[in-house]
Amino acid sequence: MLLLRLWNYIRGYVIIIVEGYFLEKFVNICTKRQIYLWDIKKQKNSKISLKISIKGFKLLRPVAKKTRCRVRIVEKRGLPFIINKYKERKTFVLGLAVFFVIFYIMLSFVWTIEITGNEKVETQMIIDCLDEIGVRPGVLKYRINTENVANNIIIEINQLSWVSVTVKGTKLKINVAESIEAPKIIPKDIPCDVVAAKDGVIESLVVKDGYSLVKEGDTVKEGDVLISGSIPILNEESFRTVHAMGEVMARTWYESVQPIHLNVKEKIRTGNKKNNITLLFFKKTVPLFHKKVGYEEYDKEEIKKPLSIGENLVLPFGIVLEKYHENRIVEAKVSIEEAKEAAVDAAYEEILNLMSEDSQIVDTKINFLEDSDGNVYADVIIECIENIGIAKKIGGN
Repeated sequence: MLLLRLWNYIRGYVIIIVEGYFLEKFVNICTKRQIYLWDIKKQKNSKISLKISIKGFKLLRPVAKKTRCRVRIVEKRGLPFIINKYKERKTFVLGLAVFFVIFYIMLSFVWTIEITGNEKVETQMIIDCLDEIGVRPGVLKYRINTENVANNIIIEINQLSWVSVTVKGTKLKINVAESIEAPKIIPKDIPCDVVAAKDGVIESLVVKDGYSLVKEGDTVKEGDVLISGSIPILNEESFRTVHAMGEVMARTWYESVQPIHLNVKEKIRTGNKKNNITLLFFKKTVPLFHKKVGYEEYDKEEIKKPLSIGENLVLPFGIVLEKYHENRIVEAKVSIEEAKEAAVDAAYEEILNLMSEDSQIVDTKINFLEDSDGNVYADVIIECIENIGIAKKIGGN
């Protein structure tokens, strides 16, 4: 059915009204003469509406004359009528053709670069690397060898372990995986000691190789030798050097002192705002009626809206909307409990940034101190158990 409708549209057809007293005879004669009629609908006052092809319509005059029926066209549909309508408008047709040619040409270039997967490596570093090998917005996408681009990025940026490069529409998609930095390990054939990475009290000690210089309960300071790689030889005054190894778990403490502020500054939006619009045209920007901001305190919000068709067909045109929201800075007084809670949270955040990932928290102490000037502070001490032993070359740094 759909194919038939499409075929009729390509050939072209008309919707007509037939009036007369011999409508049934009109339809029978058309059928006998193989004039195809469809969608015949009966109307009031001896009328019917129907659809007929252009070729069939040209054969209706003798039929209408023989049955004394009047025929009038209600609507013309189909491709032939569209072509006939615009064939005299040569400028329009030419412009439409030029538009499609330009549009096709523009789809042959890369207009945007999307980089994902990077956390530590800056996006700009990857973009600069691409620029050095000639890959940038505006490059012909058929000239991009994705495999070569990926290899060049990995060679130039050591922090990346894997790079995938694909071209989708007018977008160059680059997905990367960052290298995990391996800890510096002293080779086993080099003699070394195990020393304390920080102050602590020894909780447990497991010696795999070497000579233990500490025991459970001992207090050690950063840099103290815990397991020596110089093992004394029995009944001799000499030493045998080895690569000392072991696990030294110790109790460690982290402390942070944060001031308690009862008066805090807050930003409150006044409701006043200004919008500036900038047109993007390839790499150029064209400001449109930019207003002077004039606010002493404000938040800026920038929204880029490139012209795109779907997700991957991004064109080098668009707008940038800059929104400026005026703020008013006010001082607010908070309760002592809220102020203490904020100071404790700040202390926790500072300590957690100092702790290693394998640290096990066993105790937390929170004290509030007041100095001679009446200033109050939150003193947070966190007690952990962690491995404090690190390898150090004997006689080295």
